[in-house]
Amino acid sequence: MRALALLAALVGAWLLPVGPPGIGVPIVAALVLGAAAAARRPSLHQATLGALSLGLAAQATLLDAGWVVALDLCAAWTLAAAAVGGVRLRALAAPLERLSRVPELVPAPSLAYLPALRGVLIGTVVVLPFAGLFLAGDAAFAALADELPLPSAELLPGRTLAFVLVLAAALGLSLTAREPLQTGVVGPRQRLGALEWLIPLALLDALFLAFVLVQLAVLFGGHDRVLETAGLTYAEYARSGFWQLLTACALTFVVLGAAATFARVDGARQRLALRLLLAILGALTLVVLLSAFHRLRLYEEAFGLTRLRLAAEATTVWLGLLLALVLAFRRRFGGVAAVAGGLALLAFSLASPDRMVAERNVERWRETGRIDERYLARLSADAVPALLELPAGLRATATTAIAARLANDEPWGSANRSRSRARALLR
Repeated sequence: MRALALLAALVGAWLLPVGPPGIGVPIVAALVLGAAAAARRPSLHQATLGALSLGLAAQATLLDAGWVVALDLCAAWTLAAAAVGGVRLRALAAPLERLSRVPELVPAPSLAYLPALRGVLIGTVVVLPFAGLFLAGDAAFAALADELPLPSAELLPGRTLAFVLVLAAALGLSLTAREPLQTGVVGPRQRLGALEWLIPLALLDALFLAFVLVQLAVLFGGHDRVLETAGLTYAEYARSGFWQLLTACALTFVVLGAAATFARVDGARQRLALRLLLAILGALTLVVLLSAFHRLRLYEEAFGLTRLRLAAEATTVWLGLLLALVLAFRRRFGGVAAVAGGLALLAFSLASPDRMVAERNVERWRETGRIDERYLARLSADAVPALLELPAGLRATATTAIAARLANDEPWGSANRSRSRARALLR
């Protein structure tokens, strides 16, 4: 465990600070996860979460979009922490808490090594002055020294930081895997009586139902219906209220969790009533999510797809999937949701979001003749295959900045499939 953690830190210090994210990221991630697995043999569920974590880290090798890679790496750490500490909020910080136990891993110094250490220190002091004189006195010797793969002073702070962070991650996960968090004993909770939870849930269901009925009229009524009821164009109507609807749907999870935690159920009839009210709320929330998704697609049709709008689309779909999982796997929701979340983000990343944005905008240009090539120029190398389908003038505007960024050489630890393909296409 200690050897793998130290190896991961050394490899991380060597590969990570010298260029953009690339193949070095999954290599370091594999070593970190290997150190955690060496501390304690993982179960099937833990191995699944670890594999998803490694798969998300590997996106740094496939994608150039920094915003997607950053999201993947955050999720990779979350899944790794959940694998060793359980699917709980506290588990995310458990590896940091366990770092206080690191001194226990350091072996007591042995007196047998002291003479060797003193010899190394004395030898260093003796050799350095002579080395400096030889370097200054002979150009051939100095040229030979320049060819040695010595660490650059400019990279020393970055390498030191990478070493410390990777070592902390590896040791934190390993110590958490070796000593999992103990589930605390939960005392008796104050629970709500039947009327105290029946009335609020029924009122909330009624509010959601009223909103859904209005939305159905809009969804099936089309543009004229929107103009009559709100005095807005379809695009204006789509833009207004999307984030409010998404927030309302997210708050539904708080209600579902609170009802499951604090509602006192006495007998089969109350249990049936609770399940029915929660099922109705879940179904109506799915319709609200559908309405939010429909609004977003209308706005995209009018103004084109951007990174933010694509991320909002994916978030809407994910909330719908999460809600379905809540209703289907109420007792095992945490573990199922963690796996489903990792798979969903992995699918989103493999779809190459920047390329999707470029493809949809190119398709819209073919249909309408409208395109924001300056926005497309801010996309990553992932978008290059789609941008090359534009005519020469638009293509030059959209790809010049990307080509300039790709002109710089990268070390092998930053090897990336998307950037390599874009370089080949732009030649």
